[in-house]
Amino acid sequence: MKVTTSFFYNTFFTDLNKQIEAMYRAQRQLSTGKKILMPSDDPIAISRITKYNSELSSLQEYLRVIDTAKIYNSSIETAINDLKNMTIKAKQIAVQGSTDTLSATDRLALAREVDTLIQRSIDTINTKVSGRFIFAGYKADIPPVNEATGIYQSDSNLQKVDINFFLDVPINLPATEFFTYSGTANQVFTPYNQTDTGILHDVDPLSALLMSQPSSGAITDPTASFTTNGGTLSIKFSEKAPLDVTILAGASLNDIRDAINLQAGSYVKAWVINVGTSAAPDYRIVVNSVPNGKSDQLRIEVNTSPGDNLNLLAYDPVSPSSAMKLEGNINGYNYITDPTDSNYYSFNNNYLNENYYLRALYFLKVALENNDQGRIQKAVGYLDQIADKLYRQQSIIGARLNKTETISDYNLELETNTKQNLSNDQDADVVKVVLELNQRMSVLQALRTTFTDFFRSNLFDFLR
Repeated sequence: MKVTTSFFYNTFFTDLNKQIEAMYRAQRQLSTGKKILMPSDDPIAISRITKYNSELSSLQEYLRVIDTAKIYNSSIETAINDLKNMTIKAKQIAVQGSTDTLSATDRLALAREVDTLIQRSIDTINTKVSGRFIFAGYKADIPPVNEATGIYQSDSNLQKVDINFFLDVPINLPATEFFTYSGTANQVFTPYNQTDTGILHDVDPLSALLMSQPSSGAITDPTASFTTNGGTLSIKFSEKAPLDVTILAGASLNDIRDAINLQAGSYVKAWVINVGTSAAPDYRIVVNSVPNGKSDQLRIEVNTSPGDNLNLLAYDPVSPSSAMKLEGNINGYNYITDPTDSNYYSFNNNYLNENYYLRALYFLKVALENNDQGRIQKAVGYLDQIADKLYRQQSIIGARLNKTETISDYNLELETNTKQNLSNDQDADVVKVVLELNQRMSVLQALRTTFTDFFRSNLFDFLR
């Protein structure tokens, strides 16, 4: 192998450039703090770094969303707690209003307090956070409850946000279940009705007497003849003297109802209701006390021929064989009387108090306004179940907040681990880089010294 001066030059310059490039790279690592300065340095590590940065960006967004979820659900929890407190206050008013010592004027004053609770409840239901109504569904830009009618104007959809790569959490609570009814206005704010219009019946009595079905089967026409011979109904209420109601021969169910209301209206109120369906009607007579809520104190004796349908109106609470039965919930007797209405069974099977917060409060209000002790007493039970439903809803929100807090802690831990992995791949080891830089400087200095000493010689030095 022929070693020439040119070879020495090239070799020295190549090694010198390598050391300078290595020193430059080390200096860049020190100045940037990054181990990898360009993708070509470590393609695999660059791929991991890109993935870690993407995860960190997502985690930062999740932390922001979690804060939003906490704000919304904390606001819902506060609102439900306010509703619970108003329910407790309404129950206290109902207990106070059901006592015998209060006058009609006293109950009217209590009704005004309940009206205030209704308005405050609507304001609470229409709570807005960051421009969105928390008790609405997707229609979060309009108040969920109409202040004038009590009608629910939104939908029942849950709005959810992602709080992690694999979990989401709702940030609203639609008011469709326990705040109001989404039908017509007078089915939320129900009128107090003690007259039979053919459509509306008593709002929701504490109890009433329901006539049994005749042995001949369901009565499909309340205007057809019901009693063949007629007779007398002797109605006694509490300790009062009996009132006799005369029933004419050939009278229909409607005729008997009218006779009872005309001749014994100070003791009882009678209705003809359909406990069947529109396709298969089954008409009966219902009788309840005046005032409402004391039907168990009624006695009805019938004076007619044996076997006549009029005997079906007999009632004695101590006799298990009585034709009339004391009932608390009678289909068709409560407010919604159309079985095709989607809310029919809710209102007729004692779910009013649990699912319809505003309607229950209004029920108490009109009972107080009309000095109706029976309904006031029933309102106490309604409000108890409303409170139970609110407690259950509040527990759901509490579970959301716990879930959000847990995921927040998990995200923070995940962020810490991801940052550590990113640092391992991306960040330069300063001590190691400084040692390498010093080493490169020593090598470079040695190269420079050797280069200078070697090429200081000339041809005359070799000829000596």
